[in-house]
Amino acid sequence: MENLDMFAGGIEVIPFPPFKQQDDHRANEAQLPTSTFPESHETKETVDNPDPPAPAPLSSEDLMRIAALKFIQSHSKDMPFDVVTATVDAPLSEEQSESVELAELLLEAVEKVGDRRFDDARALLRQCDGRASPTGNPIQRLVFYYSGSLRHRVDRETGRIGAGDMWKAKEQSSNLFRVAMNPSVRLVEFQRRLPFFQVAQFAGIQTIVEHVEGARRIHVLDLAIRTGHQWTILMQALATRRRDRVEHLKITAVATMEKELIEQTGRRLVTFAQSMNLVCSFYVIMVRDLAELRQDQLQFDSGETVAVLADDVARTLTSPAERLDSVIKVIRRVQPCIMVVTEMEGSRNSPVFVNWFVESLFFASVLFDSMGECMGSEEAWRKFGEETLGGVSKMVMMGTISDKLGQGRAWMIRSMKVDIWRAFFRRFGMVEAQLSHSSMYQAELMAQSVPCWSPCSVWMDGKSLIVGWKGTPVKSVTAWKFS
Repeated sequence: MENLDMFAGGIEVIPFPPFKQQDDHRANEAQLPTSTFPESHETKETVDNPDPPAPAPLSSEDLMRIAALKFIQSHSKDMPFDVVTATVDAPLSEEQSESVELAELLLEAVEKVGDRRFDDARALLRQCDGRASPTGNPIQRLVFYYSGSLRHRVDRETGRIGAGDMWKAKEQSSNLFRVAMNPSVRLVEFQRRLPFFQVAQFAGIQTIVEHVEGARRIHVLDLAIRTGHQWTILMQALATRRRDRVEHLKITAVATMEKELIEQTGRRLVTFAQSMNLVCSFYVIMVRDLAELRQDQLQFDSGETVAVLADDVARTLTSPAERLDSVIKVIRRVQPCIMVVTEMEGSRNSPVFVNWFVESLFFASVLFDSMGECMGSEEAWRKFGEETLGGVSKMVMMGTISDKLGQGRAWMIRSMKVDIWRAFFRRFGMVEAQLSHSSMYQAELMAQSVPCWSPCSVWMDGKSLIVGWKGTPVKSVTAWKFS
């Protein structure tokens, strides 16, 4: 497979992990999330002047939640968001204490914005500016980007942002989408340095592979194709079939903008399929809004086995719920054998701005922590990811990310836990399918494939798979059939 190391002009491809038969006890054992705090080990060695115990190796999320807890206690607040954190026996180091203080400043500024005390918020944000840094520790970097986003929110609320600034912000929003969509070496290489995307992709594609087993004509419907890298994994798996060789693989991408970029992705995928001796065709369906997708736009032929992938799509359609219902009704009519849904796992769904911001801050601390550990020696890649995440936060704060219909409805990035997704999909007559032991195994293999990914863990939540970082859920993978 000498030709598989490059995907269409420079994008390196990860080979599909080999299938292995697991031991029965291993196959039936769900892996639990790893603890944030390592076990303590006593030593028998004694010295006259022992050094004080080393501070607990707290994650960025731990420090952020400690800051939130201290903020609530010092201000006698009854905040609705979760700040549960483990008890820390060892004292905080000087750097950890400074990080907690900095995070408290940002939380206090958020509170002032919620109370519409904008002058007080600006004063607190100026203090954040003096202590935050885009090159400091994870909390300093997190506060640097999120305090900037919050300042834009204040400026918008107080009328300091004019029409020209809003136009520029909308242009930046469009550029962010291009970054997410452009099938460039830079984006794919960045995603490969973090475990969540890879682990979830392999588990999801493994599920599709199992459900199209034996099918000769396969049609996959992708509701958010982005770089299309996930389908190279499927192609590699299909190319290894010894029986029931695939006659034709079709890929249909549904998109709301950037048709040219998606067509470029399609050409790359077709070229890669040819290198695997697979017959592949690619189609693009353009809609103003995903909820406007119609069945007559889908070109499905009789005898095709259909599978659907929705990667970080459902959370953009949950408000109002009828939008998600519209998409599900269209998908139901094409009778897919399976629909795989991957979503960022978490509770960032509050309609109250302050609560949503703090929930997002907690989650971002997990991502910043992972980027710091996975890209510690590659500052350019870490900065690329953190700037992108900070840019998304800024666009939301300014209200420039709106729905694709352009009707001015506010669009918030809302994420929900997997049990909430279950309730949503069951309302539409969907039945959750059990992810197989092979899917779990593929996810475990990928999570263990890079040394710095060791804090990443995978475990089962009912029939679904969760990908986490230091025990905090980050991504969920679920599979659905239609009753």
